[in-house]
Amino acid sequence: MTATLADAGQFVMNKKLGFIAMVLSATGMGFVGTLGRFSTPIDPSTDTKYIIGDFLAFGRMTTGAVGMVLIILAVKKLAALRTTRISFTVVAGGVCIGTSLALYVSSTLMTSIANAVFLIYTGPLFSAILAWIFLREKISARNGFFLSLVFVGMLMTIGIINYTSGEGISFGLKLGQDPEFPNKTIGDIFGLSSGVFYGLALFFYRYRGDIDSEVRGFWNFIFGAIGALVVMGFRLRFLDDTNPIRVMTPTNWLWAAALFLFCGFFAIGFLVVAGKHLKAVELSCVSYWETVVALILGILIFGESLTAIGLLGGLLIVVGGMAPAFSMREEAPELPKGDDGGSEAVTSAEIGGRL
Repeated sequence: MTATLADAGQFVMNKKLGFIAMVLSATGMGFVGTLGRFSTPIDPSTDTKYIIGDFLAFGRMTTGAVGMVLIILAVKKLAALRTTRISFTVVAGGVCIGTSLALYVSSTLMTSIANAVFLIYTGPLFSAILAWIFLREKISARNGFFLSLVFVGMLMTIGIINYTSGEGISFGLKLGQDPEFPNKTIGDIFGLSSGVFYGLALFFYRYRGDIDSEVRGFWNFIFGAIGALVVMGFRLRFLDDTNPIRVMTPTNWLWAAALFLFCGFFAIGFLVVAGKHLKAVELSCVSYWETVVALILGILIFGESLTAIGLLGGLLIVVGGMAPAFSMREEAPELPKGDDGGSEAVTSAEIGGRL
């Protein structure tokens, strides 16, 4: 869906659509850990899970691309797909999200879940800073407060910030070697890299609002698959030459199919829509809803305990992530001009006079 000014041919962001799409996307992303755990086979010789996060990311992207083709055919936008000129930001956005997800899932298998989640979620902060510098998207005191709120809430939900009676507040982020995780240093590097690429993807999504969501989604999945393949090639060459197809069981494939559809086609498809209709800081705030979903799944499916500090962190994420949606004003959000002829920014006065 795209909101436009018909008489001017200029793109106008639909904040309500953007927030709904981002909540749906973050919800789907929140299932990655659970479905990824069930999708990943165990090496019987070491009793550890194979590192195949890049393959799972490639499957998510490929499934998404097929799904977008079916949607494009259903809504009769094949002509738009053929005639739309792709640009650097379209390619970069897809490659970055595919690379990020491939690195992230592999990171969760080589380092602690807390480290992997924390490191990938430096991405939204990175995206907001890039948008502030290069796109001149102002971070208001209100949105800055909300972003700080959800970031601290994320640290509390994953246990990096914790509180115990008698010891007080403690910080649990541990980088470097750990006997429990033989490849922890590489896992931490993968996690940090996934955060960098995630932030870049969110940043690049802010460009080319002139492209239909279906068309943008298709190219996003195509180039995302390429990004995942690059990570897979690196992993096969330097880290682990395991062939995922040879080690996955039928049960693993069933869970992987669910991962491809729900965390790929559904979640990433809505992420593209959200990227067109929200500013980077707003995307960042709502994206942390994923950690709350993961927390709930951990309790319901794996019987993980919920601490008071984790509950408080989840509450901070809900408040900080949803507050921008309820406090947004009727305004004319701007989308940067595409690098090969995208939409021009629209001022508040122009929109007010035309609507």
